Amino acid sequence: MTTQYDALVAQAKQALEAEKARGVPRISVGISGCSVSVGAQRTLNAIQEELAKRQIGAIVEEVGCRGICYAEPLVDIEQPGGPRIVYGPITPDRVSELIDAVVVRHDPRPEWALFVVGGQGYAGIPAETEFEYYRQQTRYLMATCGVDAPLNLDQYIARGGFSALHKVLTTMKPEEVIAEVKASGLTGRGGAAFPTGRKWESALASKDRPKYLIDNGEEGEPAIYKDRRLYEGNPFQVIEGVLINAYAIQADAGYIYVGGEHKIAIQRVEKALTILRERGILGKNILGSDFSFNIQVRVGGGSYAAGESSAMMSSIEGRRAMPRPKLVRSTERGVWAKPTCMNNVETHANVPLIINNGAAWFQSIGTAKSKGTKLFAVSGHVKRPGLIEVPMGTTLRTIIEICGGMSTGRPFKAAQPAGVSSAPIAANNLDVQMALETLESIGALLGSGGLVIFDDSVCMVDMNNYLVNFNELESCSRCITCRVGTMRLTDILTRMCHGQGRPGDLEALAWLGPLMEQTTLCGLGQAAPVPAVGAMNIFREEFEAHIHEKRCPAGFCEALAEKRVPVGVT
Repeated sequence: MTTQYDALVAQAKQALEAEKARGVPRISVGISGCSVSVGAQRTLNAIQEELAKRQIGAIVEEVGCRGICYAEPLVDIEQPGGPRIVYGPITPDRVSELIDAVVVRHDPRPEWALFVVGGQGYAGIPAETEFEYYRQQTRYLMATCGVDAPLNLDQYIARGGFSALHKVLTTMKPEEVIAEVKASGLTGRGGAAFPTGRKWESALASKDRPKYLIDNGEEGEPAIYKDRRLYEGNPFQVIEGVLINAYAIQADAGYIYVGGEHKIAIQRVEKALTILRERGILGKNILGSDFSFNIQVRVGGGSYAAGESSAMMSSIEGRRAMPRPKLVRSTERGVWAKPTCMNNVETHANVPLIINNGAAWFQSIGTAKSKGTKLFAVSGHVKRPGLIEVPMGTTLRTIIEICGGMSTGRPFKAAQPAGVSSAPIAANNLDVQMALETLESIGALLGSGGLVIFDDSVCMVDMNNYLVNFNELESCSRCITCRVGTMRLTDILTRMCHGQGRPGDLEALAWLGPLMEQTTLCGLGQAAPVPAVGAMNIFREEFEAHIHEKRCPAGFCEALAEKRVPVGVT
């Protein structure tokens, strides 16, 4: 018996075969937040103009981010019957020469090429598996980002998309889905790392109605950009994970919450939902089953605090995004005071992989307590900044190697993981495994996947002044200890950077930290002092030099670039 899903698969394959039969080049341009910032939209426009001028028929499509942010804008060209080659950076001024060489004269231009997609190398261009940036990565979540057009449902289905959803709707009970996710060891990828299966189990047990589900894509921390890239590059996989979650907990309605700054992500998610409704994969009787579910997009107002679960629920309800006391779990009383299950974008993207490949497969990746792969948004003093995917437990040293080493040629000094929530990782811990349990053992956090690399030119006092200032600006001000505490942290570090540090400042930091952690409602206030206190403990001599010697050892703080006479001394 042919199911509705079987019909969609047949339709998808037929559509792709029809495209292939056209016998024209396919040109894909990476359009995402990172690439647009360096001119990818202008590159796409130039390609379309060049093809029209030369009267060349070609399929031109937008794709998402491959994670190769350092080489954007990226352009892929696949000739009929030939290899698909990725080129970058292709700025608008290079477009005419690229089209003339590759499309017209069939010259692959190896000097502009990065790699050949799949298969073997070609004309001196390495295969994808030999591409240096990818060689040590394990790409499951990012496997089709930048490869398939993010809004081409036929491409997604032809690769097996929605087969996991079809499997759970036709062969699995909700309890069985939860048991598989629980057995996989999947933990939340938004920073809190709560076991996903346990959260779903609690949500299913809640009997009050209606029951809600939220996909958390607010992503307002500095230097973290992995969730929006999944929305931009493969929204269908995220949505498939959301639908499996909804079936497992028997939810009635769902929300995808996207940070208001992420314009391309918002547009693609909204369009993806429209396409799925039109094709019977969202709404009533999904894929011909008895399961019905709908999803709405909610756009945040640019508040970091809105990423906290209860604050996000307040935002969805139309109120100010302020955390509220968690007297009961959100799976019992969440948005609209009804049972609510919230998971991060990256968490949901893992779910179809677990259902299709099995819990044992997922368990085989990572460390004893941290399973699967992890996305890291790497920036700072590295030669190849970008979005990478590696098994949990990959060392910090290996991540820096993947990113080409230190861009300045100066020694590594520290890494800042987890946005504004973690203590830094110093050079003596370069071989630490990037996993929940191992980072915790050195006083750091994995967080949601930000990772900024610093060389020895960076002043840790100044850097942490930026972090605490961010938290001061983003505090919702509900808790006095957060509102006033972040101001005090900023005041202390700002004075230190300007040569006005006082004896007792370090003791004040050490006192404020535990106080804020113990007396604020949400993670923002609890984590606000953690980076500065951690940096003070690790780089104490540097902090003391700012106070007692009025000197910045890194030579960065302008007021302290040279050793000065202490304030008040004549």
